[in-house]
Amino acid sequence: MYSASTDKQTPPPDTGKFIRLVIIAIIGIVIFAMVGNQAVVLSMNFTEFGEQFTKPLYYTILSTLILSAIALIRVNISGRSSIFWYGINTAIGFIARGPQQSVSADIESFRDYKLTSPQFILWQITKILLFGAFFANIMFGFAAMSFIDGNTLGVENLPNLFSLPFVTPETNPNYASEEVVPMIPALVILIPPILAAIGLRLVLYVGIHRIIDVVTTYLKDSKEGKPRYLNYVSTIEGIFGIAVLWVGVNLFFTDQIDYNTRYVIGGTLAIGAALIAFSIIDRIRARVLTHMFKRDVIIRFATILLIGLIVGGTVAVNNSIADAKKIEFLGPYTAQQIGVNRYLGELNEVQENIHDVQLTSVSANNIKNYVTQNSDVLDVIRVWDWEAAFAKLKPEIGLIPYVDFEDNDILRFNNTLYWTASMKPILPTSVSLDNRWYNEHLVYTHVPEGFLTLEATDGQIVDSGEFFKQREIYYGEGGLFEQTWSGYPTGRGDTSAELGGVSYSGIGGLDVPPPLSWIFEPNFLLSFPGESVHIMRYKDVHDRMETLYPYFLYDLFGKELDSLPVTDGENSYWLIPLIIGFDTRDVPWSVGNPYLRLVGYALVDSYNGDIQLLKTGDDFFSDMFANQYSEQFQPMPAWLEEQIRYPVELFNWKTEMYNIYHVTNVETFIQANEFYEIPRGLDTYYVEAKPPGFEQTSFLGLLSLELKGSQGRNLAGYMVVENDLANLGNLQFYEIPLDSETKLIGPTAVREALDRDPEFAQLKTLLRNPRIGDNILYRVGDHDVYFIPVYTAGAGGVVAQLGTIAAVGAAFNGEYFVGLGDTQEEAFEQYLKKVSGVASTTTTADDDYVELLKSDRIDIIKSIFENNEIVIAEPTSIQIPLSFNEGELFFFTEDDRADTEEFLSKFIDDFVKPRSDRVFMWEEDTILNIGTVYVKDGLPEIHYVSIEVGN
Repeated sequence: MYSASTDKQTPPPDTGKFIRLVIIAIIGIVIFAMVGNQAVVLSMNFTEFGEQFTKPLYYTILSTLILSAIALIRVNISGRSSIFWYGINTAIGFIARGPQQSVSADIESFRDYKLTSPQFILWQITKILLFGAFFANIMFGFAAMSFIDGNTLGVENLPNLFSLPFVTPETNPNYASEEVVPMIPALVILIPPILAAIGLRLVLYVGIHRIIDVVTTYLKDSKEGKPRYLNYVSTIEGIFGIAVLWVGVNLFFTDQIDYNTRYVIGGTLAIGAALIAFSIIDRIRARVLTHMFKRDVIIRFATILLIGLIVGGTVAVNNSIADAKKIEFLGPYTAQQIGVNRYLGELNEVQENIHDVQLTSVSANNIKNYVTQNSDVLDVIRVWDWEAAFAKLKPEIGLIPYVDFEDNDILRFNNTLYWTASMKPILPTSVSLDNRWYNEHLVYTHVPEGFLTLEATDGQIVDSGEFFKQREIYYGEGGLFEQTWSGYPTGRGDTSAELGGVSYSGIGGLDVPPPLSWIFEPNFLLSFPGESVHIMRYKDVHDRMETLYPYFLYDLFGKELDSLPVTDGENSYWLIPLIIGFDTRDVPWSVGNPYLRLVGYALVDSYNGDIQLLKTGDDFFSDMFANQYSEQFQPMPAWLEEQIRYPVELFNWKTEMYNIYHVTNVETFIQANEFYEIPRGLDTYYVEAKPPGFEQTSFLGLLSLELKGSQGRNLAGYMVVENDLANLGNLQFYEIPLDSETKLIGPTAVREALDRDPEFAQLKTLLRNPRIGDNILYRVGDHDVYFIPVYTAGAGGVVAQLGTIAAVGAAFNGEYFVGLGDTQEEAFEQYLKKVSGVASTTTTADDDYVELLKSDRIDIIKSIFENNEIVIAEPTSIQIPLSFNEGELFFFTEDDRADTEEFLSKFIDDFVKPRSDRVFMWEEDTILNIGTVYVKDGLPEIHYVSIEVGN
């Protein structure tokens, strides 16, 4: 029945409010999931790793407390000001102010704003909690803990630092060794974070704090109609004065000191002191004056300008004098640079040997006996290089779609070298998107047989089970190891989803019960709601090490550190070098070169993920680390003695340092005419060899060096590093005297010598575009010889085969001696026959031989056509029904240039100019092809020539 009460409409539901509640709920769930997931991960880390995880966390927190306290904590409880809360209070005032109110009326004087004492104390603690993460520096925390434990790190030597710029040292590196080296630990690990924290404190509480004070005081005074400009100026002068003084203090912490440093530091400190003095004077005068007189402004600018002119003039005069008296002026400081950098690179420990190169013949009747006598070296010549080994091992994977190669390393077992390829799990491309999660986490959890092995001398693939009894890799490198985690339900019983139906039975990972498993992975809420899940994380060994031992460098010079598979006969491990690195920008005379040291190695179990630490270093950080982690270190196992290898990255860096700082004579160093360099494209070779002075073959790293900037191709010497545990990391350099009559040719020249050999040229034609392998220098008896394998298929081929082995004499006195053979013994025998005159085929070269770069050779070739007004087109490929090769030629050196010009001129006259004004140029590996196209009888033909220009 109709009534007034029934006439009222029911109000519609508040849908907007409902939607807002839903959105808030969703946001809350997302935040809870994210925070909850991170909390679960943190809890899992604590449970799985224990002290291995908590110790780095402890050092990080310690550094946070110390550095943030230095930068942020204020102790002036009488002032009790706060930039942060003053800004909040001012912002609130702006929001609340009326439209008619002026801006200045709402800005309270910063000087008058104070927190209450409890608020002030509480805010100091809160700042640590809010901003402490920005000050996290694990290395500083580590060093601070060591300092607290009584390790001074050379801090007691720091006062000497402030005298270095004002003392002219003797022309002797010993001064730096005595004055600078003892303070290096403090300068690389303690001082830089402290300086940064103090600098930030000055910016906040001297710079920003005082500027805000000046601005707000000015607004207040202006409102009252009595601005005190001189008072403001005095404050600004004080700010700039302190800033300049701080710059002057930081100039003592520099990586370079020379004859001008004292004047720059003195001038900077004088300007800072002058500004402080002016600030004090103006502050006193501001009690009675409000403005600065014009003459005062002139005096201040004139003072700063005068100091700047005096310093600048002194520096300019010194530089002018030093141009003529470089040794007298720069010599003492150059000597200290040499001393400091020889310490940084541990170059004083490099054993230097003079290698007197001789080309001696062997009696024809004694050649076979000589080869037999040196069988210890010849039997271990590394014939198979990385590319050939890779090409030969790759077919061993077959059609398996879920594994791929990750790395291929040279290892030593039973005094024999092997190429050992390690593999990684990958997700087959045929896996659909719907099945991706299941396969990533539960199926492709490991590599069933993770290692393949090839003998580096004879190229035979051997059963990896002979060395690696445990070949299943659950913790490795790359692929799914790097991308994700794996797991399985703890109640799976005999049924396993893992690849091959295997069931992981190791101790890696941990059981995660519900509801923690649901938060870690929401899929487990529905799939395993009441069952624990065993989770295995950090399966990439580098990620695992970086999580638990973040002190070390796992990427060096832009490349991931090389880790090696090793075995104790039962279990397999990854051998990861523990390299520490520090910036030396605060170390005098370091010129920015880093401080790098090998602390030891980590053995990471490839099945369980366990980590053992092994110590080999004896520097300050190694001792600190061993002291803090004494319970984690294990004695060096006997089985590792033969398999251990010095890190190639560290060897290369030390060699680069030696290239410069082997020169200890100041005058020679300044003239820079005896520096070395690593030949372009050359890598460190790990070989079994017997250099001069070695009684038997040893496992060595070898790196050849040339004279920097030299147009010749001769070696200045070569560096070797020992890998046997007793002598691990010992470096020896074999120097070739610059005035030696017999030279030692380098890697670039040895290839030219091989290409010029008539026998090889003929064989090369038969082998059809072979690939030239590594050219490794060996000492066989009294002979320095390069052994170069030649393969009939490259790394892209299905099967790599050895075509021949070349033995090229490294000793050069005007002739090249090249021996070819099916084995290294046969090649060396043929080489000896040529040296002895039994075989007459030799290759000569001019003493003033100069090799051209590949780009130079191609430019010369192009210029020949351009000079003949012929256009060059460079297609990516040529597809012509008929093609005719009209000739082939080698072009490597300046000596080949005339032949090349004549060869191409004849081609132009015979094939190009009669029909066209354009040629086509394209590259195939090391071959440059140039051709011209014309139509005959309705069919296009290309007539071309081939010039080998090399790499």
